[in-house]
Amino acid sequence: MRKILFLLLIIPTLVFSQKKDYTSYDKAVSYFNKGEVEKAKKNIEKCIQKNVDWEKPYQLLGKIYEEEGDIESAVENYYLGFEHKNPTDQLWWKKIGELYFENGMYPDAMYHFKKFVAFQSKEAAFYKKAIKHIQDCMFAISAMQNPVAFSPENMGENINSEMAEYLPFISADGKQFVITRKVKGKIDLQEDFFYSQKDESNNWQKVKKMSSINSPFNEGAISISADGRFLVFTACNRADSKGSCDLYLQLSEKEKAFNLESINSKSWDTQGCFSPDGKYLYFVSNRPGGYGAKDIWISEIGENGFGKPFNAGPIINTEYNEMSPFLHADNLTLYFASDGHIGLGGFDLFVSRRRDVSQDWDTPENMGYPINTHKVENSLIVGTNGKTAYYASDKGGYGLEDIFWFDLPKEKQANEISDLELEIITQKQGEEVILRNVQFSHNSFTLNENSFIELNSLITYLKKNPQIKIQIEGHTDNVGEEKENQILSENRAIAVYNYLTQNNITENRLSYKGFGEQKPLVPNETEKGRKVNRRTSFKIIQ
Repeated sequence: MRKILFLLLIIPTLVFSQKKDYTSYDKAVSYFNKGEVEKAKKNIEKCIQKNVDWEKPYQLLGKIYEEEGDIESAVENYYLGFEHKNPTDQLWWKKIGELYFENGMYPDAMYHFKKFVAFQSKEAAFYKKAIKHIQDCMFAISAMQNPVAFSPENMGENINSEMAEYLPFISADGKQFVITRKVKGKIDLQEDFFYSQKDESNNWQKVKKMSSINSPFNEGAISISADGRFLVFTACNRADSKGSCDLYLQLSEKEKAFNLESINSKSWDTQGCFSPDGKYLYFVSNRPGGYGAKDIWISEIGENGFGKPFNAGPIINTEYNEMSPFLHADNLTLYFASDGHIGLGGFDLFVSRRRDVSQDWDTPENMGYPINTHKVENSLIVGTNGKTAYYASDKGGYGLEDIFWFDLPKEKQANEISDLELEIITQKQGEEVILRNVQFSHNSFTLNENSFIELNSLITYLKKNPQIKIQIEGHTDNVGEEKENQILSENRAIAVYNYLTQNNITENRLSYKGFGEQKPLVPNETEKGRKVNRRTSFKIIQ
C-alpha cells in the first residue's frame, strides 16, 4: 500500500526560495512513497546542504525516523521542521505529543500537548482531544507508579498456534472455550472458529474447528447464551448482509445461521454478547444516533425475538470508541474496551458495575497498568469464579497473537458465581431448578441448618435480580398416603417461602405449591430413585 505523506496533509505550502533544491526534494518524496528510505535520506541530505533553514526536508526525515521506530531522531527533525511560534505551525506540537503518547513516553507527551493547547481556543479543532490526552498522560504516569498485580500465562499449544488467535469466549459453565483464529483460505487469510472442551483432568483439549458455523468467508467474535438457546457471531460482506459487518444467529447445530435483521443496520454491527439471564444482547455498532464513532448498544430479547436496539448510554459510551463488551455471569460486572475513557493509550480495558440489574452502570474504572499499556488492549473475558481472565496478546508465544490467562487484581474481579446461580442461568426459563442442599428431617417440614447456605445463595440472586418472580415447589416420593404426601410437600414449600420473606424477599415475588408424589423425575422403584424425587425446587415465572 502506498504511504500517504503525513506532512503533505497538515503543513501549509511554503514559499520556496531560490536555494531550495526542488529536484532532490521531489526525488526524496518519491523514494519515500516507494519505501526506498535510504535513497530518500540521501536526497534529503542534499536539500539540507543547500538550505539548512528549509523545513520540509526535516519534516520528511522526521517521518522516516518515525516509521523506523527511532522516536528521538524523529522528534529532533520535526523540531527543525517547523516555526515554534508560528500560529500556522502549531499542529506540530500536537503531532509530536501524539508520537510520544503512542510510545508510552507520557511526560514528554504531556509537555507537547500543553504547548499545543496554549496556542488554541477552546473551540479550535483538536483542542478537546489534546486536553483528553493531557488527562491520559496524568493518569498513565500515576498508574505506572502504582501498578496492579498482573502475571499472564500462555494457554498453551492446545489453544494457540503459529497463526493469530483472538476474541476468546468461555461458556457459562466453564467447560467450552472458543477462539477466533486466522487460517489460510483459498486466496488469502480468513477467520474461523475453533473450540476446546475440558477433559476429565480439567485441562483444555486440542481445539477443533466449529464445522457447523465456519464458511469460506470470515467469521469472528462469538457468544453463546448461558442456557445454550442462542449462538451469535459476526460475519462481513455476505450476500444477505445489511451493512459491512452483521450479526448472525444460530439456534441449533442442525440449523443454518441467519442474518439478525431486527438488530443489524447499514452500518458496522459486531461483537455480540448475551447477558447471563438471556434477556439482552449487547453489541457494538457505529450506526447513527450514538455518542461516538463506535458505541455499545443493547437489544432486549422477548417472546417476539430481538427488540429494537437502544444505546447503552453516556456512562459507558464516549464521543470516541467503545468495543468488545463482556457481561460477566454475575450480571453485575461489565468489561469492555475504550479509547474514549481516560487511559494509557490506544484502547484500554475497563470495568463497570451495578448493584442489581435494575440499576444503571457505574462510572467505568480503568483496569490499571500493566494490564493496560500504551498499546491496544481489547477483548477481555472472565470466568465464573470472577477472577480468571482471558485475553489476546502478541507479547510472545506460539504465533502472532495468542490467548493468555491471568488472575485479575481483587479490586477488578467480578462476583464468584455459586453452583445454584450457575444452574439458574444455564436452565431455560420455566424449567425446574432443584435446591439440592435444602433438606428436611423424615416426615418433617422444618428446615435443617445445612439448608441455609443454598437458600442464602437464592436470596442473593433474587436481590440482584429484583424483576424475577419464582414459584417454590415441594415434591415427595410415593411412600405413604397420597394425601399426607401432598400436605407435606406444600408445607415444605411454605417453609422455604417463609425463610425467603423473612430475609427481605417481598411476598409479591414469591408463590408456592405442593405437588406431593405427582411429578416424579425417575421411577420410585428404588431408594435411590425415591431420594431423587423427594425434592424442593423452584421455577422462574417472570
